[in-house]
Amino acid sequence: MKPLKFAGSAAILGLLAANPALADVTPEEVWQNWQDLYAVSGSSLTTGSVAREGDTLVITDLKDIVDNATTKSELSIGELRLRDSGDGTVEVTMSQEASFSSSTPGSDGGKAMGASGHIKMPGILGTVSGSAQEMAYTFNAPSLDILIEPSEDGASVGKVALLLSDSISKYKLTGAADAKVLDGSFDAASAALNIEVIDGETNVVGSLNAADVSGTMAGTFTGIEEEDLADALAKGFEFDTNFGFGALNYEFDITDETGPAKIMGGSEGGMFQMAMNAARMLIAGGGKNVAVSFSGAQLPFPEVNLSYAQSGFNLTLPIGNADDPQDFAFLAKIVDLQVSEELWSMFDPTGALPHDPATLVIDTSGQARLTSDLVASATGAAPEGELHSLSINDLTARVAGAELTGSGAFTFDNTDLTTFSGVPAPTGTLDLKLVGGNGLLDKLVAMGLIGQDEAMGARMMLAMFAKVGAGADELTSQLEFKDKHFFANGQQLQ
Repeated sequence: MKPLKFAGSAAILGLLAANPALADVTPEEVWQNWQDLYAVSGSSLTTGSVAREGDTLVITDLKDIVDNATTKSELSIGELRLRDSGDGTVEVTMSQEASFSSSTPGSDGGKAMGASGHIKMPGILGTVSGSAQEMAYTFNAPSLDILIEPSEDGASVGKVALLLSDSISKYKLTGAADAKVLDGSFDAASAALNIEVIDGETNVVGSLNAADVSGTMAGTFTGIEEEDLADALAKGFEFDTNFGFGALNYEFDITDETGPAKIMGGSEGGMFQMAMNAARMLIAGGGKNVAVSFSGAQLPFPEVNLSYAQSGFNLTLPIGNADDPQDFAFLAKIVDLQVSEELWSMFDPTGALPHDPATLVIDTSGQARLTSDLVASATGAAPEGELHSLSINDLTARVAGAELTGSGAFTFDNTDLTTFSGVPAPTGTLDLKLVGGNGLLDKLVAMGLIGQDEAMGARMMLAMFAKVGAGADELTSQLEFKDKHFFANGQQLQ
């Protein structure tokens, strides 16, 4: 596993998020709290001077440094001011610009990677309230302008610029310094990203703009000092982060050995979530009303367009060995996918097939019990476990005038691995309905995409497992496992 280190030098937001001041305490106590927290996270703070000026503790030449076997990074802020407001809160101000750098040595003959840049934050202002046991703060930034210049083996390979407008960050930290619990949120009116990457082989220049950017972050810092993720999770480290955005558009020009190309598009919004603790892992995302277009010299036609109304993905897995079964889920869906007629014409030049929007939905959930740790097994043997139940909540496939739908649920007997050749014996049913299947087969035969013999074989297979439904060109099937046997529409096949 790669080392688990959270370098504050990645961005100024990391510094702000991890280090709230304490209300009803002195600025000196606040400063000590910051140092304690950074020591736990694997980085250190150095200063040019720390001195009182009336009601304010002034820290100059502040540097957040990470130096370990895999990462060297540094964030520098000229001045940080912690002022006792006199009303039970602490005001935090700082220099309007910070600089940072980071580097990672190359491994196995690879290139050393690095980055440097600056963060401009005019007018940033923090207000901290609460108590020593429950510290809360809000930071307002009219703009955050971040410039990153990546490098390979010391040579610049481009620039990445990010501008956040009217951002508000709210965080609350509770607990001891080595076991902080974080609960925070972030909002910005807009985000603008500009990228210029030139590495001699592939050049990418483009921009992305998003409105109504928001996010949440919750977690526990216990174990964050561990270099291995499995060790950190075992000690209690956990996090749950969610990122969302509104209207989005982008445009990128790409040039490589095949020639120039362009990708552009947008959406009406989307989200991404990632969470992990010692028991489970979750990765989820989705978008709505997405449109993308491609053009390039390598394409056989001027432009390719695709769009869809909705997409979604959810993978929830148990990752730790447990005595009892744990929940899991898998969702993958894309709704009303449409592609340009140029793509359809490649395999349907006469328009024999309906070019209706296509949809695919696979929505499942269930319970499983791992007998080994998934994260710890990432560098060794595959994890072992038992499948206890599976629910097919929605199965939908709609394309070219045909539609397959289904749902069902099963339980599994893990003490019986012989009846079905190594698979735990299932009990349950799966109901399926196919509409337009025979018509689609006829069209594929007429187009020459499949032969008559292949179509006949497909129809014979359908006849074994399906029966004629109530509607035109409709087939239904109920597949059932019970009493260690397999049935199709009530007929025992095993």
